Amino acid sequence: MSASRNADAGQQAEQGQIGSTHTGGDAEEEEPRLKYQRLGSDVTELLGKNAATCLCVSDKILALGTSSGKVHILDYSGNEVKRVEPHTAAVNQICFDEAAEYIASCSDDGSVSIQGFYTEETAIFKYKRPVKSVALDPRYGSRKTREFVTGGLAGQLLLSSKGWLGSKDTILHSGEGPIQDVKWTGNLIAWANDLGVKVYDTTVHQRIAYVERPKSSLQREKLQCHLFWEGESLLHIGWADSVKVARVHAAAPGGASGEARRSLDIVASFQIDCLVAGIAPFGQDICVLACASGGVSDARSDGGSTADAADGQGVPAGTPRPELKILTWQNEEIASDALSIHGYEHYEATDYALAAWYPRQPKALAAPGDETGTGKRSSDFTKWWADGDEPLYYIVSSKDVVVGKPRDGDDRVAWLLDHQRFDKALSVLETDRGLKKSTHAQVTQKYLEHLVSQRQFEKTAAACAKLLKDDAAGWERWVYLFAQLRQLPALAPFIPTKEPRLRQTAYEMVLHAFLLSPADHPRLLDALQRWPPDLYSVPSLTQSVVQRARSPGGDSKALLQAAAHLYQLQGRFDLALAILLRLQQPDTFEFVTKHSLLPLLRPSHVASLVRIDEVKATKLLVDHHEEVVPSAVVPALQAAQAEAERQNDAAEAERWRKRIFHYLDWLFRKDANAGADFAGLQVELYADYEPERLMGFLAASQAYGLEAAAELCAHRGLVREQVFVLGRMGNARQALHLIISQLADIPQAIEFVQMQRDDELWELLISLALTDAGMTGALLDHIGGYVDPLRLVQKIPAGLEIPNLRDRLVHIIADFRTQTSLREGCNTILHHDCLVLAQKLYMEVRHAVRQLYVMSSAPGSSAEREWHRALDGGLRKEPAAQDSLPGPCGGHALHLHPKPAQQGAPDQPHLPKVWVGLAGPALLQAASDTPPRKGQARRASSRRRTGEEAAPPLASLILARPNMQAVE
Repeated sequence: MSASRNADAGQQAEQGQIGSTHTGGDAEEEEPRLKYQRLGSDVTELLGKNAATCLCVSDKILALGTSSGKVHILDYSGNEVKRVEPHTAAVNQICFDEAAEYIASCSDDGSVSIQGFYTEETAIFKYKRPVKSVALDPRYGSRKTREFVTGGLAGQLLLSSKGWLGSKDTILHSGEGPIQDVKWTGNLIAWANDLGVKVYDTTVHQRIAYVERPKSSLQREKLQCHLFWEGESLLHIGWADSVKVARVHAAAPGGASGEARRSLDIVASFQIDCLVAGIAPFGQDICVLACASGGVSDARSDGGSTADAADGQGVPAGTPRPELKILTWQNEEIASDALSIHGYEHYEATDYALAAWYPRQPKALAAPGDETGTGKRSSDFTKWWADGDEPLYYIVSSKDVVVGKPRDGDDRVAWLLDHQRFDKALSVLETDRGLKKSTHAQVTQKYLEHLVSQRQFEKTAAACAKLLKDDAAGWERWVYLFAQLRQLPALAPFIPTKEPRLRQTAYEMVLHAFLLSPADHPRLLDALQRWPPDLYSVPSLTQSVVQRARSPGGDSKALLQAAAHLYQLQGRFDLALAILLRLQQPDTFEFVTKHSLLPLLRPSHVASLVRIDEVKATKLLVDHHEEVVPSAVVPALQAAQAEAERQNDAAEAERWRKRIFHYLDWLFRKDANAGADFAGLQVELYADYEPERLMGFLAASQAYGLEAAAELCAHRGLVREQVFVLGRMGNARQALHLIISQLADIPQAIEFVQMQRDDELWELLISLALTDAGMTGALLDHIGGYVDPLRLVQKIPAGLEIPNLRDRLVHIIADFRTQTSLREGCNTILHHDCLVLAQKLYMEVRHAVRQLYVMSSAPGSSAEREWHRALDGGLRKEPAAQDSLPGPCGGHALHLHPKPAQQGAPDQPHLPKVWVGLAGPALLQAASDTPPRKGQARRASSRRRTGEEAAPPLASLILARPNMQAVE
């Protein structure tokens, strides 16, 4: 469609002045489907002189016929583009071809005019009777036949065409009264006469359907039939008070020719309570121009026109306005707009005409009941037309032309806002992406103002987030408005911080507003935690928060947390830590670790950490005992204990004492020497809380005072621990007395004496045990492995009755024999191991060097300078000359040099000789026990046969002193 189609169509009239929705009673007013405007510009002047009789619409231009026989070509704004005067009487009907390149008109003067817009081609056809209707072949401009049909008062439907011999008229139908209307689409021609509506197929040149005239109760001969083709499939028929929709179907091939013949079925039929003055489709519904059925004047006689009704002759007084109705195929009224046509009081149904332009292929449309359709009904405001291709409905009267078009999203929103239907307006805003920015702003402003007027501030704030989106200026306006209303707490969670980003003053206004009331302090904290710090001035806000915290009512937990957060942002972690400790915040430990604040902990901080969480605090302090030394931690905990004691809170003091114990215990497990300064205190704490672990601490630690520990153990009755301490003090005799007198534990006494390595204690143990027969018997059972039992047996006093003495003596003797046998076996094994290892060493040496040089004795003896070469595995030696020796002592280089002296060690004198340290009986025996290799064995056997002794070759070995090393 041409761009002019979307131009402003004349002067815009207010909606209520042209069309308004009918409502009944107190029912809610129905939202209109169409908007209306009066066709102005040149039309106003034209109709001031002449009366309009008909109008035809194409996708490019309009054609307006008048009572004077003129045809005015208009653009969509009503501006006259061209004027033709083909007739001398009123124009009855105008028609365009499909391409809008040719226009045809008919008149009461019996003439038909066809003119081309882009050529000089003009054709005038004369008939004897007035022609009421004309229709061009949709392909008129592209076909050489130049076909068109006409009909009128002659009662004949003529098909005119152009051939080789000139024009030819073919009567398609006649004899059933005047032709009231004719419409041509594709290959189908529909016309109406007094008996009904007929459809002719130009493909098969046959009439394919007949629709009988409705038997209406309103028997008016002057009521005209109105036809409208929707594509080539649907034919809309409006006649009197009857509305019908017929569907064209393609049928199976039939007839003698075998050609496919179409058929037509009525798919919708109903009556309305008014007269039909025009009909057209509206999506899946029907648009009807309806007039009141109060009466139809006979003032219009044959050849009359709507101009005759302009004076109101024969029209009942008080005639209501015409209505443009949208009806479903089931006769359900979707919308009904009463039209304020100029002079409507003087008009009746025959004085109006409806000229519609309808898109050839509406997107996604299907007829009701068509299961294959995917379209939606127009009743739900679905946009079923393409952009720039919306349908147009022109209501024509003698002196007025009003055009109706579907309401777009902007129109709908404006109407909904005027009627305060904000929910529906918001729905349109969400679904229609083609709305103007001004419409969006209008909805936002009016809806938010409405909510504020209802004091629904929470809902208003949520709506701001939904509607304002990236409108920074709009956000700032509403922030200031909420501030004036003291309702910023409701808006704060929705204020954007990234896209869009507001000015700093807007954010600071919100934050400072939260300082006033303690109830808003949690909101302040939430905003600070969510908002990036670059949105506001951190130092300025920190100062304001601190001042508020020092004022009455400013010590709320949330406000102090906010201050701590601001201190963190400035890197003042010490101040933030002090606040967190004051508030006993559980996340203090993570804060301390994250920012490495352990060196900044003061003694008061230590106690505060333990109060928050003893386990976490103890673990933290123990893991970092090098940064927070125990000498600072323990006094801090003791100070907290002392404070509880001053307040006479024994339970709290006891808790702090246990906390000290837990800290020192964990510290001892981590590093036994870290808490050495408090070892004495730790002994006391173990004795109080876990005495079973005291022995382990006494054995592992060397830092506690022995006398104090012994006294404490004696006071607490911890005999074993006391014995251990006395033993460490060197007071073994007292410790042994305690074991015998207090514990009567002979095995422990034996173990204690064994550890002391003092024979006098054995005598003391024996003497103490002999005072009691039971202990004497126990000593007999266990002393055999440590002391000769004879010593004990000889000292048993006469007359002492020892239970099971005989069996015990037998057991002692058996144990003694067993021990003797074990010692002999061990000595044998040890001797054998020495031989095996010496043999292994010899074999290694034998495979390492070719010759073995030995001395007869170690250095320092009288034969120190006598060297020999070992023969027969060291059993025989022969003297070796000094110059034959390798190394510095002989003439052959051994590549030995002194090791570098260590720093600080005395200088080593140069060694003039080397000596072999493997000489000795074990080496000689190992060498003699080593079996010779096969070749050596054969040579040894040969020597024995010749009387020579076997002397297996030995490798050379020179061992240097420890400060010598070999080099490559």
